Amino acid sequence: MKKLERSLGLSSVIAICISSMLGSGIFVLPGLAFSITGESVWLSYLLAAICVLPAAISKSELATAMPSSGGTYIYLDRTFGPMAGTIAGLGLWISLLLKSAFALMGFGAYLNILSNVNIKEVALVLAIAITFINIFGVGKISNFLIFIVITAISSLVLLDTLVILNPLEVSGDTAFLQNGIEGLIKSTGLVFVSFAGVTKVAAIAEEIKKPEKNLPRGILISLLIVTIVYCTTTFALSKYVELSKLSGNLRPIYTMTKAYAGDYIGIAISVIAIITMTSMANAGLLAASRFPFAMSRDGLLPKSFGKLHINFKTPIVSIISSGIIILFIISFIDITKIAKLASAFILAIYLFENIAVIILRETRVHWYRPTYKSILYPFTQMIGITLTSFLLLKMGSVAIVGLLGISIPGLIIYFSYARKRVDRKGVIGIHGKRKDLTKQRDDEINKMESATFNRDAQIVITLLGKERSPEMLVEMGVALSENDDLIEVAHLTEAPEQSDLSDFIEEPPELKSLRRRVIAMAIEKGKPLTFDPVVTHDISKTIFELSQRMHSKWLFMEWSGKSRGTITLHSPITWLKAHLECHLVIFKDKGVRYIRKILVVLNLDHNDEIIISTAEALAVTNKAEIAFAYFVNKNEAIERCQSIEHELEIRTNDVRVRKSIIILTGKNSVSTIVQNSAEFDLLIIGSEKNYRWHDIFSSVEDQIIDQATCSVISIHPSGKGINK
Repeated sequence: MKKLERSLGLSSVIAICISSMLGSGIFVLPGLAFSITGESVWLSYLLAAICVLPAAISKSELATAMPSSGGTYIYLDRTFGPMAGTIAGLGLWISLLLKSAFALMGFGAYLNILSNVNIKEVALVLAIAITFINIFGVGKISNFLIFIVITAISSLVLLDTLVILNPLEVSGDTAFLQNGIEGLIKSTGLVFVSFAGVTKVAAIAEEIKKPEKNLPRGILISLLIVTIVYCTTTFALSKYVELSKLSGNLRPIYTMTKAYAGDYIGIAISVIAIITMTSMANAGLLAASRFPFAMSRDGLLPKSFGKLHINFKTPIVSIISSGIIILFIISFIDITKIAKLASAFILAIYLFENIAVIILRETRVHWYRPTYKSILYPFTQMIGITLTSFLLLKMGSVAIVGLLGISIPGLIIYFSYARKRVDRKGVIGIHGKRKDLTKQRDDEINKMESATFNRDAQIVITLLGKERSPEMLVEMGVALSENDDLIEVAHLTEAPEQSDLSDFIEEPPELKSLRRRVIAMAIEKGKPLTFDPVVTHDISKTIFELSQRMHSKWLFMEWSGKSRGTITLHSPITWLKAHLECHLVIFKDKGVRYIRKILVVLNLDHNDEIIISTAEALAVTNKAEIAFAYFVNKNEAIERCQSIEHELEIRTNDVRVRKSIIILTGKNSVSTIVQNSAEFDLLIIGSEKNYRWHDIFSSVEDQIIDQATCSVISIHPSGKGINK
């Protein structure tokens, strides 16, 4: 996979972020906002920033987990699948190009102050110029962007300070909420587009040094700086210039500067506005061109979009295509109206970025390891979802037209080109219902490319890298092995779908150490055991295929269970229970190394037989005693307890180790079992049969696994897989 050069530091990230926002959003839009809400424009900007903040925080987290070119496209593609990725990538590409074209045309009002020129012709020349600048590489322009940003911000801050401190008050009619709360909300929706560029820089994450630190810092620092500039500037405008002169004014900053400092300073601020809006257009083209580049690498667009220039190391076809689209927009389209439609799509993207963080966190995807995590999760995301949904609803038909106008072409591209070339599913597809497995049989599984697993293993032990003691899990598997049946220990590493698996060929030292320890254990126990490292994009499917391919009877893995407070909709364990055709053993290691007393809680159903035999095998290996138990609500009759005790005696009659029978009584099964677990070294329970809606917070099984004071084994017997 071709990679871009990492040449941008924190200052460059901040410069690109600010230059993506600081343009028409402050030099043009305030005049339009004043006509809607009056002097409360500064409050509109503040509310818009608050609406953007959750998405900025979420995107900072997503960017540190997936620091690749493509930004939001990558996040949504990996979360929701390639169809959503195609729509998001195409939509973001076009949206940013529309905004770049709008910025190039937007400085026309300021350009007319200096000279009577053809605005469209100048915009076309500038579009060609920034296209060539981007071909030469972002490193060539980062210093220039920093200079522009510093100049623009310094000028605005100085002007705002002088105006605000001036004792002169504006004369004439004033109106803070000119059209009430409704007008304030509409104004907030209008100026929202001013902040749309704050997260554009994530699209070039592959070109940023130390993205895990510089991305979140750059995004949040930029948002803070720009919010201060927007609010203070619009407050200064309302203080010094009459509302009648601001309403509908397309060059409000020039109007204020000229009134305060005269013609020459007004001309100077106009020059700064022109350069700043040009840099905004450049930053937009820079970020936009990375979307088709990333989509091409993933097979959603032709490969030519993913080619890097041999000398400049930039995606030349993607950049040139983006430049051509900007030229077309400037030449033929009323960009003011279409930019508003594109803004609706960006608002929807912010909504789904917040949703993506919740999905990736709650599905516990192994490769999702952000170095920056959102504060106040998940409340930050929920607030963002609520606010952006509210703004979309307030936009009405504009939002619907904007979303459909970009989504429909995305769907056409996906179904006509991309669908046949990609087999990714995204996290939603992996953890949902899997149609790709429902017809899979042994003859299909035998077509797996690797010859490593061309053998049968009665027991498959999967190590996911987070085990408290891998040796303890292996010992559990060894205890259930029969005769000379092979035991397979598979160490699984889940890589993001955008990663090339060839990058994981070299075995890390910790894995070599684990291999040595496991093999030494096998020799000591006298058991045939193999150890194989596996790197995969789809860990659940790989576990399923291993169990099928090796015709295993048992599958062992460690799982900490859903802790209290999580809202997991569909955990990997739930998925495996629904698909596996072998016995699934879930182990929660609480650090107990010597198992002498085992508590087995039975359900008095057809699964008790496998649970009892498992407990007996573990007791024999560890020379332990077993207490077989059943929970009874303390309000039930004594006669029922006696009959249950008799039933337990019958079911465990053939157990060869020292045993006892216990009736656990209490108000709540979880608290009663947890309390009694303190007297034992290992607790064995049967897995719950069905997944219920209220299990999103944690099932009885999850609570017992999480809260028990000793180690826990949960057994999910076979017979409930996809082929049953």
